[in-house]
Amino acid sequence: MRKATYPVSQLDLDQQNPRIHAVENQTAAMKALLTVEKDAEKIYALASNICDMRMLDPGDRLYVIPSTTEPDRYVVLDGNRRLTALRLLSQANLVDRDDIGLSSAMQQRLKRLRQKHTGFWPTKVDVAVFDNREAANEFIRLRHTGENAGAGRSAWSALQVARFDNTGTWQCLDRLRRDNALSPDVSNALNREVFAITNFERVANVAAFQNRFGYSLASSFSVVGSKERAYKALSKVATDVVSGRVHSREEFTEAKNMSQYFDEVEAFVNLPAPPYPAPSSSSALLGGGTSPTPNDPNHGSPSPAPALTPAPALTPAPVRKQRPSSYLVDKKVLLNVTNPKCRLVIDELKGKIKVTEAPFACALLLRSFQEMTAYLYLDAMGQKPGGNKTSNIMAAANHLLGNSHSTDTSDRQALAQAFKSSSDIYEKLCETAHSTVTVTGTDHVRVAWKNLFGGLDLLWRRIHHTETTPQPAPRALAPKGKP
Repeated sequence: MRKATYPVSQLDLDQQNPRIHAVENQTAAMKALLTVEKDAEKIYALASNICDMRMLDPGDRLYVIPSTTEPDRYVVLDGNRRLTALRLLSQANLVDRDDIGLSSAMQQRLKRLRQKHTGFWPTKVDVAVFDNREAANEFIRLRHTGENAGAGRSAWSALQVARFDNTGTWQCLDRLRRDNALSPDVSNALNREVFAITNFERVANVAAFQNRFGYSLASSFSVVGSKERAYKALSKVATDVVSGRVHSREEFTEAKNMSQYFDEVEAFVNLPAPPYPAPSSSSALLGGGTSPTPNDPNHGSPSPAPALTPAPALTPAPVRKQRPSSYLVDKKVLLNVTNPKCRLVIDELKGKIKVTEAPFACALLLRSFQEMTAYLYLDAMGQKPGGNKTSNIMAAANHLLGNSHSTDTSDRQALAQAFKSSSDIYEKLCETAHSTVTVTGTDHVRVAWKNLFGGLDLLWRRIHHTETTPQPAPRALAPKGKP
């Protein structure tokens, strides 16, 4: 592959473009592409953007191969939409051709665009020249087939878009977090990129709600009334988003149906107690938030934060029940697993092997994960692990219970005790999996995971901290005869 810059006039559309069916010539290729692009609407939007920017994306080259039929010409394998837009802008007579299939309305829009932005489009483009299709195919596939477990292009979430654009909504959430006005669970959801900002906006962006509680999200976040009143109302909405109280259905589909919820927020705001205490130092570590109980299967995932004082009785709104995942490890669970083999095990349990279909396999994988974690933990703590895997697990449990660490969460004792008392679960589970007569049930595996996950999380926090914290250099020995 080599990089080059060629005139648009030297580039041809791909007649085997996967966006369309195979065609015999350039005219048919353009007509077919314009048709699938919403009858040229999307190509027009692209052409308009090119004129506004006066260039193509400088970091995104077209992929081309040499033409096999004509010298000094190149077939565009990736970038046919951009080439079509540039052709419509640069070739004045192309828009009026009947064989292209543009509607009269689209013809007029493209002509006005050309007249308004004459010369605002590039006549040369940067390309990556491949020897043949096969050499470019893998790169093209990664461009157009999603994230591919991280190897492809990862689209931004609505929360990440709001942060990039620095919207009023993002400014609001960021200000509340910096001023310690959000519950630990909301802060945790924001840090882990799982906060449903669009549900928050359903309420926070309603003009009647803004007027009622004295703030504005017009172009930036600003408080126009009582700061305490605005903060308590917004923190209540954010907490309700995490708990599932605020969602995208029923009363929250339209602003006119939210009056009962507005009254619910009003009742909360009128409570004398502050909404949430300042987060403790331990809750801010590694993503923030509070630590779930040992029996919580989604340890590390957001959970409803209770108010300090009971709110007045209101008609409760139904909260959608989440269906349990088919996989043993919830996709939202985060672990600071640094060992490649352990990471593979977690990835398999999180999205490859369904516990509902293969509890035996999950039991064996989790026992292996527990054994490897215990060995790596003892080694990281300088405890010299032995060859007996069960003994290593118990030694790790005892060390976790008897020694505090800077990365521990506030419920370290409870999680460590649950891990120690349940540390033999997997040994029994593993034996059951090997048995020719005993059946390993899905619930059995889930219970084991629930009891042990909190302790495993603490172990990996400590391992990760040990690996990433620079160790002090050994002090040089003084020469003989000198202190």
